[in-house]
Amino acid sequence: MPGDISKHTKFIVNLPYPKPRVERQNVEYANILLQDYAGAVSEFTAVSLYVYQHLVSKGEFEDYAEIIGGISMAEMKHLELIGETIKLLGIKPIYINSVCPHGQLWTPCYVNFTIFIKNMLLEDIKSERKAIENYKYHISIIKDIYIRELLERIILDEELHLKLFMELYEKYSTRY
Repeated sequence: MPGDISKHTKFIVNLPYPKPRVERQNVEYANILLQDYAGAVSEFTAVSLYVYQHLVSKGEFEDYAEIIGGISMAEMKHLELIGETIKLLGIKPIYINSVCPHGQLWTPCYVNFTIFIKNMLLEDIKSERKAIENYKYHISIIKDIYIRELLERIILDEELHLKLFMELYEKYSTRY
């Protein structure tokens, strides 16, 4: 996992991440976080999407390739933090959207494999907006202070990612 994300500080907010902690084990909260971990709009989906986009854009859209690669590292850090929190809540962090009741396994169908720069950026913008919306909703229903603190910190990075994607979309929308 990324551990030290210092090489990618342009793609995260300059604030420390809270250490994963929980007030107590809670399967209900673990199920909520599994959606953020490996649901259709999740950190695992974002990592998969952004690594793909990094690879297909290298050589043609170098600025985008650098940014999307750096953002994928930030998303890996989020994945790690949420996974650690899920473990503390008493559930194994598997790539599934809930464990009780048994949910759907993560699938590559969640990833949009377009190769067109404007479409990639529109997908990135949509994904970040939906992630922020989901995190805010989850903060409203999770009463654990430590989990809420972690999700609030992750939102700050997602808002930065959204801003970077919108700037790139503005640049590429006039060219392609």
